[in-house]
Amino acid sequence: MKKRIVLCADDYGQAPEVSQGIINLLRAGRLSAVSCMVNTPYWVEHAQWLRPFAGVADLGLHVNLTEGRALSSEYVKKHGEEFQPLSRVLCSALLRQLDRRAIEAECHAQIDRFQEAAGMLPQFLDGHQHVHQFPIVRDVVVQVYHQRLRLQKTYIRLVNEPLKFRDVFLAFKKVIIRLSGTRAFNKLLESNYIPYNQSFAGIYDFRRVGAYPRLFVEFLQSVQDGGLIMCHPGLYAPESQDLIASARYAEYQYLSGDRFPEDCRRQDVALVRGGVVQGGI
Repeated sequence: MKKRIVLCADDYGQAPEVSQGIINLLRAGRLSAVSCMVNTPYWVEHAQWLRPFAGVADLGLHVNLTEGRALSSEYVKKHGEEFQPLSRVLCSALLRQLDRRAIEAECHAQIDRFQEAAGMLPQFLDGHQHVHQFPIVRDVVVQVYHQRLRLQKTYIRLVNEPLKFRDVFLAFKKVIIRLSGTRAFNKLLESNYIPYNQSFAGIYDFRRVGAYPRLFVEFLQSVQDGGLIMCHPGLYAPESQDLIASARYAEYQYLSGDRFPEDCRRQDVALVRGGVVQGGI
């Protein structure tokens, strides 16, 4: 029996080269989910590119609190118009200094913007740089879910990639993500009967661009049936200020090439949408 996984491309709407790369992969049948940033100047136009794929892949909201500008007046009033960098948001969350009402207003504003441009509510929800798992933010996400998304059984991403002993030394990113709220968020999703992916893969050091094909095979091997693999593909953009532009292009080259489907075949993996997985998402 094939292992069924969701392969989700993050950051759609962030920049033209990111969105166009993801659209190319959708056309080739290389993705089964797309997570969208809606607080960018490109979102409204790029949402139109995405509409034809509404029945082909899951289209979700990439809740963003760390890049660009806020959409809600309540958030601007409490925390300012420009989002703070990840380190500051995480510190504020851990110290319980984020304003709950401001986060709630911003989540609603981003759902509204998604719905207006995409013509539908998000089919899943996650967070840019995994902010949806942070203290305070995770409680607000669950509250907003009940208010806006429960009736359509939207699923939420759980970043629950297992830690190995070597990860403490070789993958500091995984450790921080795990400690910032994976266990608490898992309990919250369970107690609120919210669908979520049962396993997760895709975290790596973006500086290891040349190793991505080998790393992706490890993702395919480690993720379980009904799990989700995260990716960040994009077209070549030599003038981009994006810190992970090289990694995006390396991912795009692999996912659009011949090796990717062959690796999936060898690992007996099938790409599926989250809503069709039974016993997984």
